[in-house]
Amino acid sequence: MAGGGTAPPLKISDVFLLVGVTLIIGTLFIQEWDQPTKINGSEGPLQGTSQTFDGDSITIKAVVENASEVRIQIFEDGEEVEDIRESVVADGDVEKSYDSNGGELKWIITLEEGVNGEVDVDLSRAYGLNFIPYLLGFAFAGYGVYRRMNESAEPEEILDAIIEVEDEAKED
Repeated sequence: MAGGGTAPPLKISDVFLLVGVTLIIGTLFIQEWDQPTKINGSEGPLQGTSQTFDGDSITIKAVVENASEVRIQIFEDGEEVEDIRESVVADGDVEKSYDSNGGELKWIITLEEGVNGEVDVDLSRAYGLNFIPYLLGFAFAGYGVYRRMNESAEPEEILDAIIEVEDEAKED
């Protein structure tokens, strides 16, 4: 340790607890903290891609500040599957959902020149793959708690050692 200090060795139960709790909290923030993306029609269309499985669903919601026409295009594996154009009043919204057959989804949202808005894209997984990090986190944290309880039940062996330093001057 820097500065000449000492630290006790890190127990494996603490490592499992730390990794498990980090997975749980990190996944919670990453998956649930979804903020809409601001878009300006003068800057061109907003594009994005998502890798999906059969049965996954994508929902795109566009909210505009001014009355305008909004275009939402969805492509699956390079083939256009949805193309809607809808006139929207000021502070109105357009929402489109699409159920995927599996593959790469590409979506494009286009606003008229000079129109500002927000776009929110939500991907719902059919197979519950979003919950795998939570399960791993709870498994690691549970194993860490189990190990910690077993470590505290076992008595620690205390090793006493007597270190004798022989003086070389006495031997001469």
